[in-house]
Order: sequence, then C-alpha cells, then structure tokens
Amino acid sequence: MTTVANETRIDFYVLENSNEQGRLRVACRVTEKAYRAGHRVHVLTRDEEEAGVLDDLLWTFSQSSFIPHALATTAEDDATSPPVRVSHCLPDSTNIDTLISLANEPIINYTQFSRIAEVVGTTIEDKAIGRTHFRFYRDEGLIPSTHTIATP
Repeated sequence: MTTVANETRIDFYVLENSNEQGRLRVACRVTEKAYRAGHRVHVLTRDEEEAGVLDDLLWTFSQSSFIPHALATTAEDDATSPPVRVSHCLPDSTNIDTLISLANEPIINYTQFSRIAEVVGTTIEDKAIGRTHFRFYRDEGLIPSTHTIATP
C-alpha cells in the first residue's frame, strides 16, 4: 500500500481458520514483528480479561522470542514504559506509533498513530466487527490493506 506523508497505514489481518487463541497468537506475532522493527506498540484489547490473557501469552507464545511488555490498566503512558503495552484502554500518549487493535470499536483518533493493525477473528461477530472497522477507515479516505492469515 502506498501512503502519503503523515497518513496512517491500516492493515487488516484476517484469520482464515482458527479459534480465539489463534486470534491472540496472531496479535502476538504482529506485536513481535512491530517490536523487532523498533516501534513502540500498544495492543488494544476488548476488555481487561482479554488484556490479561494476551499479557500471559506474550511471555509464552514463542520460545525463541522475548517481547518486553507491560500490562497497563490506564491510558497513561510515559517515556519509561516498555516498548510494548497491553491494555483495554486507548493510550493518551503520542509516544506510541503502532496500535494493534483487537477492540470492538474502530480507532476514531487513528491519526495519532503511524500504523494500525486490526486482527480479525473467524467468528461471525469478529467478521462483522472487522467489516465495520474497514468501512470506517475507508469512509475516512484511507485505503486499508488486507492480509489473509492461515492458522493451524
């Protein structure tokens, strides 16, 4: 996808076949890739419980990787935070350049981020949420990219 200066890049990672754990594992893989590329990452979950599950999974999803991260219970962030944060709250900082969204709502303040990665699961509800998010960004004049992910 071609972007102009200061335009937020939007990528949708659509799972072909999986369960809820597969959706979270893809979020871990996208998080790892962004972290290794030197980005400050915020993973936005649907709720506090999902944030806790993802926090645990980031420690264990791959034996060959280490992703320094913290579970955040508020939107506050500062420069001393680890490069990856997991929370059910949107960050109130401009310190984050990549947002990975597992949330039910599209990111209204998308211009705050250079990149947003939307992870879309396989349930009917997940697909409906993904379509709503895609339409929102497209209606905002953005051109989201879609990547189909086959999961075991």
